[in-house]
Amino acid sequence: MQLPEEVTRAALDWLNENLTPDQIDASHLDFGSPDRQFEFPTLIRPLDDLVLNEHLITAVQQLLGTDDIRLMQADLWPKVGVESEQHDAQANTDQRMHMDYGNNTLLHPDWYQPEAVAAIIYYDDGTITAGGTAYVPRQGESDPAYQPPFIHMPGLAGKPFFNDRTTVEQWFRDHDPVAYELRQTLYTREQQVTFQPGTILFYRHDIWHRGTPVTPGKLRRVHNLGWRRADARGWTNWNEGWARQSYNGEVESLIGRSTPRQRCLLDFPLPGDRWWTPARLQQVAARYEPFGFDPAPYLKSMPTGQ
Repeated sequence: MQLPEEVTRAALDWLNENLTPDQIDASHLDFGSPDRQFEFPTLIRPLDDLVLNEHLITAVQQLLGTDDIRLMQADLWPKVGVESEQHDAQANTDQRMHMDYGNNTLLHPDWYQPEAVAAIIYYDDGTITAGGTAYVPRQGESDPAYQPPFIHMPGLAGKPFFNDRTTVEQWFRDHDPVAYELRQTLYTREQQVTFQPGTILFYRHDIWHRGTPVTPGKLRRVHNLGWRRADARGWTNWNEGWARQSYNGEVESLIGRSTPRQRCLLDFPLPGDRWWTPARLQQVAARYEPFGFDPAPYLKSMPTGQ
């Protein structure tokens, strides 16, 4: 879908000033932001506010069937187009077909009870950069590509991890011909996302997909995000802890200017949650009121008898 312009405008303006081809390390060919510098909280207001935007919250609540959700991942990163020979077995240039659940949960997803959702926000024009995400739609319950357990990919069930498509498929051809044949059908079935600035792709952690090459010399910038149900088991944060960069006022300012729904993404209890007591609210308010925190919604919804 296309996000409303007011959701992405400030982030795009910042990116077009601060993350352009002449301002990035062209040798960074791995997934994610270099040195994790754009993982939430970035302490860059337009980027952090986009991650907590209520349009996204509403969409994720609808997808997961609950109002009680948590943020797991938010990382903005540049993918640079390079010549095909400029990568190795772990390069992110032309990805292998995979699912994302393997390094997001310790358990195995259930197709009929999704507990988490991922998203990619694109900040460039795919007709110029290429690099559209490829995905394989599930074709009903009998689809051979979607018969659990989902282990026919590198890094799972004892298989070595490689990222590069050519390296991965060579390994499967030599060591697991049955899985190799299944994986070849995924590439013939894949479809690619078309995108422009502000396009967002919501997708499951148990759908086959991969990153495709960016046009050499071009730059594709995206935000990768992930959320889970608050009651989901086994799912883990990709980013470091949200409070880790406190003490300098930026994280505190983020908490202060956020709405209760936005704070809830970070495991800050909602108004009406039984965690809140008059004493706890007073203590939390003392920490954040200098940054604009309003305790009124929490006080108004304080559970009775507390």
